[in-house]
Amino acid sequence: LIVLGGLSFVLNQLIKRSIGSAGGTGDPADYLLLVTLVALVLLGIIFSILFFFLDSNTWTSSLFFYMMTAVLGLGIFLPWLQLLIKKHPLFWLFEFLVQTRTRLYLLTSWILLVLFACAVVLYQNYRRSTESKKHQVSTVIRKYFHFLAVATYVPGLIYDRQLLFVASVVCLAVFVLLEYVRYFRIKPLGHALRNLLSLFVDERDSGPLILTHIYLLLGMSLPVWLFPRFCASSLSGPSTLLPYCGVL
Repeated sequence: LIVLGGLSFVLNQLIKRSIGSAGGTGDPADYLLLVTLVALVLLGIIFSILFFFLDSNTWTSSLFFYMMTAVLGLGIFLPWLQLLIKKHPLFWLFEFLVQTRTRLYLLTSWILLVLFACAVVLYQNYRRSTESKKHQVSTVIRKYFHFLAVATYVPGLIYDRQLLFVASVVCLAVFVLLEYVRYFRIKPLGHALRNLLSLFVDERDSGPLILTHIYLLLGMSLPVWLFPRFCASSLSGPSTLLPYCGVL
């Protein structure tokens, strides 16, 4: 109910801003968040209906998945975002990322953390293949990812919260799209993702979807998304700890 209520609010805000005269006057990052969330939900609905009638575990369905994602993304959602921010989104994103040297340092450190997380996943799966097929990671190993999340968010909150805002939106899009690929068994990554991530599943992910990493991202990002103006204020105000709510 909370998730659906939040998505309903996002869709309402996006429609109001699209038909109103405020397009191009707000923060482009706000529009990026709204369009991304609506796009992910619409893609999920379309593919759920489509693969209810078709077998998704074929190369034909996989090619259709990639084509539909590209067509909807480049043909509808990207122009929609461009209409709102009055600038091509890719050009805006590139200018935003290279605006300061601090952002380049943060992006470099985050890429290194992502590579470390991938290394943990691959190493644990290697141990399962060599030691035991029933090998499951411990809670301590899963807490590595909590540590990585904190190590990602705290520098972003301290040095550049606007960059953290945009990066968390992009990360959410990547997480959800990868979950679509895993759930629908889209070739060539679907089965590989199922095998790699099954090692980290516990009783909280007992259903067909793996959502704990997405909810972890949402929990840490919501304070930054909901109160970006307060998060951009100085450290001397009463809202100093507001952006740290998710981390705490």
